[in-house]
Amino acid sequence: MKTLNIRTKILSTLLLLLTSYAFAHPTGNMIVIGDNVLWSYVNPINDPNHYACVMIWTKGSQPKVFVQSEYAASDFMLYNKQNEIYMIERRFLQASDEFHIRVLKSTIGSQPKVIWDWFKDDYRIGEGGFFMLSDDQMVFGKYPEIYSLKKGEQPATYFKFDQPINKIRAVEHNQILLLSDNTCYLVQQNGNILKQWNDLIDQKVENAPMNRNQVFDADYSKGELLLSYWGRRSFDLINANGKRQIILQQSDPYTPHWVAFWNKEKLLFSSKLIFDGSTPKPHLTLLTEQNNQSLIWNIQ
Repeated sequence: MKTLNIRTKILSTLLLLLTSYAFAHPTGNMIVIGDNVLWSYVNPINDPNHYACVMIWTKGSQPKVFVQSEYAASDFMLYNKQNEIYMIERRFLQASDEFHIRVLKSTIGSQPKVIWDWFKDDYRIGEGGFFMLSDDQMVFGKYPEIYSLKKGEQPATYFKFDQPINKIRAVEHNQILLLSDNTCYLVQQNGNILKQWNDLIDQKVENAPMNRNQVFDADYSKGELLLSYWGRRSFDLINANGKRQIILQQSDPYTPHWVAFWNKEKLLFSSKLIFDGSTPKPHLTLLTEQNNQSLIWNIQ
């Protein structure tokens, strides 16, 4: 009986840790709108109930909360279409073991309004990236496919692609960036490939965080590809001529997560991952055109 109790306690502890990690950040992304940068996180950061928020930062100011969720075990995923901000807000309902989401729309300086009310989410919509075709239709990535979803309907395949896709991202000229395990594709809205980058993963990497040798995020602008390479703890840039270089090397416990081009500057978001059940601490760096580093948000 004593052995059984010990096993029960161990299983309970493991379940608690797994639950903590499941709702730990980073879940979400980072976007740029004019002079503003927005990203998803939690507020307060150390709250184990995980109340999601959207942070905003403008040069010359301090990061502050733009939108705060009222729900525990929540997350935000972001997309901007010119000056319009679309936010998928997700919450986990423990009683029914379900995720539910809604879609909010806003602009800088205005209160968000609900354009899609809460509905059950079986696809973890937004985690693999999304963008809005209109207020009534979105496109989202869910490994290994790309789906289209009209308001009030069920998802349907947006276009067929030969390779399994982990993430999607809308980029300039109405094009889409598709990220697979080892390749990134720039495609048209119908899936036709315009450009691709192969062999993104260094197979010789050792001691990758959580043993995950992967590219976590990517952004594209004017022929250049910006990568968040989780496995090597580095931020990489592939220029228009195909030359790849590390533009910021992180070290344990910092792990690269999100990237975004900001005109000729680059936003590089890491998290301090120590896997003790606490929420990862943010570390956001701005890299100027002259390769000067400026620390935007860093919480110990």
